[in-house]
Amino acid sequence: MDHMFELYEQVKDDVKFFIASDVRAKIIISLKDGSKNLADLRKDIHLSSSTILHGMSQLEEKNLIFRESGNYSLSQKGEIAAYKLIDLVKSVYSLNKLQSLFLHHDITAIPTTLFKDIGCLENSLIIKATETDIMKPQDVRLAMISKSNNIKHLSSVFDLSTTQIFLNALEKGGKVELILTNGIMEKFVETIDKQALQKWVKKGSLKLMKLDDDVKISLTIGDDFMTMGLFSTSGAYDLNVALISQEKDALSWGESLYEYHLQKTSKQPL
Repeated sequence: MDHMFELYEQVKDDVKFFIASDVRAKIIISLKDGSKNLADLRKDIHLSSSTILHGMSQLEEKNLIFRESGNYSLSQKGEIAAYKLIDLVKSVYSLNKLQSLFLHHDITAIPTTLFKDIGCLENSLIIKATETDIMKPQDVRLAMISKSNNIKHLSSVFDLSTTQIFLNALEKGGKVELILTNGIMEKFVETIDKQALQKWVKKGSLKLMKLDDDVKISLTIGDDFMTMGLFSTSGAYDLNVALISQEKDALSWGESLYEYHLQKTSKQPL
């Protein structure tokens, strides 16, 4: 911790340089798309030429941009700074947007590496229960899962409706991968006809993986979506809120979370 404080003291002025000026930040973000002249920048960030030129002068002093033949471009240092600035903006936006999912919920199932990429969830939707539709998050989730032929599911929650959708997908020739905690795996195997399970496993359309860790999460990845629910800090699964996204970055984030837990699994013997 002391080391981080020391680092902060060394770079705090540079951090302020990036975030204390809308002009400088917008110039850097605009130039991330490529080289631009003054007119292009005026059109992008809707500020006067004098204001933009003052900001660019400051950025040039820091070796973040350079001018060539009337056009302005990011330096190599500026490219890296732009990437980190955009990542910061996306991360803060995502945290604000998704706070109802993360606040007062158990987030231990999500590794630190993926919290660093939380900006990938910027376009996700938070579906909440309402007084007139208390099952809305689950109904939306189940509707999306039912349309998928290929499903990956990580969970420490057993739900008969979800299980039936998995079986329907298998009957239609789809593929289902399940990572379930010990107790949930036992319930799943007890609920389904053993011969049918053995048939699908032998065929390769069903993969059953057991997770010894008692993860507090329900994650489903379908053909073109991902959905995630968490447990409240009181220990119960929260049916009142769910994250859903069909964005490419969010699906990639969900796949990474799934793969993280997949590494800890063992195959379920039947």
